Amino acid sequence: MDVIAFAKEQENVCLDLSAAFTPLSVKTALTEVPEKCLFGSDAPFGEPKLCRQLIEFASPSSSITEMALGGNIERLLQI
Repeated sequence: MDVIAFAKEQENVCLDLSAAFTPLSVKTALTEVPEKCLFGSDAPFGEPKLCRQLIEFASPSSSITEMALGGNIERLLQI
């Protein structure tokens, strides 16, 4: 949760959600700093489908899910 507080204070910080240890931390990040959350799977050590499902499960809304699963990185890379 310290990482989320840090991300709130710093302008150029994004959170890779693949490093989360609990669904609560993913839900908190998506709620507190949705514009700074990025989908990651930690592949080949993590399972991409499970990481995606966790974001879909923990997200407070479909628009935040879309931001985390691609919209935020698209904005950062200006695609």
